[in-house]
Amino acid sequence: MRNIVLGTIMAATSLMTSALTPAENLKARLAESAASRQVMFGHHDDPVYGHTWNGDEGRSDVKETVGAYPAVMSWDLGGIENSDANNLDGVSFDRMRREIAAQDARGGVNTFSWHLRNAVTDADSWTTADSLAVSRLVNTEEGRAAYMRQLDRLADFFLSLNDAEGNRIGVIFRPWHEHTGGWFWWGAPNCSVDDYIALWTMMRERFNERGVDNVVWAYSPDRCQSVAQYMERYPGDEYVDILGADVYHFNGSEGLAQYMADATRTLNIAAREAKKRGKIVAFTETGSESLPMAGWYTEVLLPILKANPVCYVTVWRNAHDNPNHFYTPWPGHPAANDFKEFYHNPVTKFAK
Repeated sequence: MRNIVLGTIMAATSLMTSALTPAENLKARLAESAASRQVMFGHHDDPVYGHTWNGDEGRSDVKETVGAYPAVMSWDLGGIENSDANNLDGVSFDRMRREIAAQDARGGVNTFSWHLRNAVTDADSWTTADSLAVSRLVNTEEGRAAYMRQLDRLADFFLSLNDAEGNRIGVIFRPWHEHTGGWFWWGAPNCSVDDYIALWTMMRERFNERGVDNVVWAYSPDRCQSVAQYMERYPGDEYVDILGADVYHFNGSEGLAQYMADATRTLNIAAREAKKRGKIVAFTETGSESLPMAGWYTEVLLPILKANPVCYVTVWRNAHDNPNHFYTPWPGHPAANDFKEFYHNPVTKFAK
């Protein structure tokens, strides 16, 4: 069986012992996957809505197409900072907890981004007009206090993730992502290097104080032109476990050459730095919206995965309320057969 049961492989490593923290156990599993040169496939919000449905139990566009859930479930925590019941895409945090436990029970992995509201201004992540948004958070008494309140709510959520036996579930967290771009208020054009790094260090120190021992930390710039750009805002080896890349494919066949160049270059940088620092490499976010190329998975993504030692790849969501905003096919879609071929390739790994 080429798409192997994840729990069977991962449990085999001798590094996984009860003496390790949940985060250390997950890092060992990810390292095992990377060493096998198989890539775990991930999809955002996969079991809670799809292209034509919302909120159903036991469904998944991926599973209904290929017969298995993704190996990685991606989630967003936007809204947790304000104690909202649902995240910014309407996903209940209670439902999210249940799905996280279910994914862990089937041997899969969970990863998180955080499109948060600013603790001082309450502006959403895409409001970038205020060039002092980050500076106020990390350099003023009011900002630091507000940021700590957000971090405590975030820590509470991670500490609440338990399996059926009450054991804490190890997860991946990818904060302050795509910072080399300018579309978030923490992006490079909108804050200084020191202030960006302070966001990370203050977060890690607070999590350590709270005893959060189940988070594996991922650093994920958008496409980069050089090592210097990739590493400019790196908070330090003691704060990061995974070196990733967020690179999307735009404009279908016309944008193919640009995407291949950008993804290859950025992942090569991540891989070189990861090898130097003893870190794990991942293609943390990618995709081609609406899949204008029916062979995208086998002809575009698969060659990238074969050429780069990434442990997982995650594509974005299939929105139920926007017919053109999807990143995986569903049964009957023109790209469904290509996706099945991608699933059967020995390089890829799904959850069984």
